[in-house]
Amino acid sequence: MMIATSTSGGAVCLGCRLRLLRRYAQPIKASNPILRVPYPSLRRFTSKTTVASPNHDSVSKGEDGSLYNEWDGLDGEPRGGDKPKAKRITVRKRHLSRNRILAEDIKDLDSSMLGKPTSIIIMRDGGLYKKKDRSMAPNTADDDASGSAPLDIEALLKSQKGEPSTKEVRENIDSLRPKTETTLSDRKFRELQALLKSGFLTAQLNDYLQHHEPDDIPHKAKSRRVERSPEGNMDQASRYSWIRHSSPWVPLDSESSVTEGSNPHLYGYIAESAPAKDILAVRIMRECWGLSIAELDAGLGETKIKLRTEDFILLMRDTQRWETVMGKIWLEPGEKIEAFRNQRTLRLVTTKTKASTLIQGLDETLKRAVAKPISMDHVPSKAVDEAVLEEVGHITNTHVRKIDEANQISVTWLKLDEHTSRSPVPLEDPNDLVFRLLVTALNPQPETTATLSMPHIERDEFSHCAFVPDTTVQGILGWKDRMDPWARFRLPLTPKSFGIKETPLDRLQLPVEPPSRLQRLSEDEEIGPDTKSPHPGEWAEGLEVSTKAHFGRLLHSIKSPLPSIPPKLLTMNHPRVFAPTTPHPLQLAKFETENAKTTQPVTNRKTVVVVRFWPAPIDAPSLGTYTPRNIKQHSKPPPPGPLLELRLTTSGGKVQGIESFRAIKQTHNTDVMLPLSLVDLRFSQTQSTALQGDPADLIAWQPIADFLGAARIDLAHDKLKTPPRQAFPIPRRLFNDPAKTHTRDADKLIDTEYMLASLEVHRSVSIPYGVCELTYISVDARQGGGRWAEVTLEPRSDGRDVSAVKEDTYKLHDEFLATCHRFAQDDNLWSGYTPAICGEPPTLTT
Repeated sequence: MMIATSTSGGAVCLGCRLRLLRRYAQPIKASNPILRVPYPSLRRFTSKTTVASPNHDSVSKGEDGSLYNEWDGLDGEPRGGDKPKAKRITVRKRHLSRNRILAEDIKDLDSSMLGKPTSIIIMRDGGLYKKKDRSMAPNTADDDASGSAPLDIEALLKSQKGEPSTKEVRENIDSLRPKTETTLSDRKFRELQALLKSGFLTAQLNDYLQHHEPDDIPHKAKSRRVERSPEGNMDQASRYSWIRHSSPWVPLDSESSVTEGSNPHLYGYIAESAPAKDILAVRIMRECWGLSIAELDAGLGETKIKLRTEDFILLMRDTQRWETVMGKIWLEPGEKIEAFRNQRTLRLVTTKTKASTLIQGLDETLKRAVAKPISMDHVPSKAVDEAVLEEVGHITNTHVRKIDEANQISVTWLKLDEHTSRSPVPLEDPNDLVFRLLVTALNPQPETTATLSMPHIERDEFSHCAFVPDTTVQGILGWKDRMDPWARFRLPLTPKSFGIKETPLDRLQLPVEPPSRLQRLSEDEEIGPDTKSPHPGEWAEGLEVSTKAHFGRLLHSIKSPLPSIPPKLLTMNHPRVFAPTTPHPLQLAKFETENAKTTQPVTNRKTVVVVRFWPAPIDAPSLGTYTPRNIKQHSKPPPPGPLLELRLTTSGGKVQGIESFRAIKQTHNTDVMLPLSLVDLRFSQTQSTALQGDPADLIAWQPIADFLGAARIDLAHDKLKTPPRQAFPIPRRLFNDPAKTHTRDADKLIDTEYMLASLEVHRSVSIPYGVCELTYISVDARQGGGRWAEVTLEPRSDGRDVSAVKEDTYKLHDEFLATCHRFAQDDNLWSGYTPAICGEPPTLTT
């Protein structure tokens, strides 16, 4: 814009005047004196001089390449005798052309144009251009002394300030840390990362990172440190005592798990191949400041928690119900909880917020842990080792460990279910269950004897016999027997061996008698008046002997050396167990078909809950026991009482009544090895007496009513819990008293405390088989007992009077043993093999 000096103020619009003022009157403000450029100021004067003398020192370079000296704004005044004129602004401009200065001048002409005075612009030579000396020193004397020496910028910076201290660098880095936010968007996170990278040196970033890390923990072992969440949660390992180590929550992008050995703080935020300075910046933001990206937090990620051994074992026991419950409540598709048993570690694959919630839920679960001690006075201490305690813990869903310097063990379990009983009698808890399993498995059954026999073999084939290891009975045996290896004594099956014959079996130790009718009632059979007793609750006077033949494999322990000659095995007390088995299903179906063809088919089907009791140890601690009021404290402990067996009839999964309640005074097992057959024999004989009375009256008998009133038996929902102990009045004559000091008052009842020994559910089907009754039984022995199916044979009266059959016990004994021996020797029955038509001896293939 060029405006002549003679132009009046009214001819210039207000907008142009304001633009001129803003352009030349407002200098640029600079914080550094070096960068501050002096601009001409606006002045008012009334001089008529339109051209000022050239002053090279006042010339400066403008934005458009022109040079300026001081310019004046004229407020017009009358010139001599001239009439007053309008105000005008005179602008004196100088231009730079190469190295010369051209001064701009305005000359009025005596002519007019469009009715107004005219003027011209004249460019006058102003001489050579010289640069000004803009020295930093304010003192002009110093400027003159320095002369024309060049300015050293680096020296100037060093003279003003030295190198920053480490503390100042750390404070500068820390000043970039967000004050309130810990979750940033991806854009803000990357901007902050770039600012750290460009504003500081690598050594400075590394020093800040090392300053904020613990000195005693190497980088790869810093898994305890957990990053902050938006809520600012503390380190998990310090908040929860059950956590040994925990890794930070790491987002899972496309990988299913974090690569082993990678830094969990950088995973998902920066690649391992990124420059070292970028990695340092991200590590500061992640490890020192706890920053995270909101987009990554909203997706799936993982965190690993290493627990203490006892706490991890508790969570893994009890069929991991806590995992099932939490999974149903919190986990969504794609989320999961994984357990690594060897590492005692849990892996949570969830969102970041949900991971914290699951950890809090685990803490609430572990707070329900209950621990109780158990005295080991009634358990052989040599038999209790770490393997036994671990197996018991698996069965009972507990953590069992020995207490140092004490003959005790500690049992810890999670009390997840809170059930209230209507009765003051407490139910069996895991502590009672552990005590029961140890006592019954590591101690011999009271009042039980056993013998081992083998039929005489006509040919001397013992040199070919061998003990064959058996590994197919693990689910059949009891929990303690499953831990040991076993073998069966066998004779090789060759064509020559089929000509060998066995002698008849030896006589049993106790007589063989048919069972009473009350022991053979089925679910559909009604109890008639003849089964009622005029005095319910009284024990029968005499003792009955019941005999059952079991078929299976007689196994000998091979933990200790076995004798090579069978006669020595018969005389030594070597550990052995009996594993029941059943005939081939096709053969069992034939039995049922043949029974259905008879004129009067007999089939008894029933489901019975069998509860067995052992006499409780006299000085054992009462672990949740209930003692009725009629229990008397004896100054001298009585002799061991008999074993008790309570058989409960059921219908629809509920207890309907009592089949029998027996006191077993003596039990004798006769084991018969049959090396030429596929199975062996066990004859189990019990000498017992039953509690007489109508079944409806027996269930109302006070001790049984107290026991069943507190029990929860629901087979339909697989619930079977009873009190751990109960007191029963037992006649003195049933006690094992070798001294016979109580013959005068043999019928006196002694209130004796019993402990629960076993709980079994028997589902059976019975059909006639010659002079015997063939029963197929499916047994569920609950915790620690195993599950199996077996076939038994027991003598029956065959419609004859029981008293008449008992008179001829020798005949019944021989018939029964012969039937059982033939049943065991029939290889076709146990293998399902059909004999060849030509009569050739069959060969077994494996």
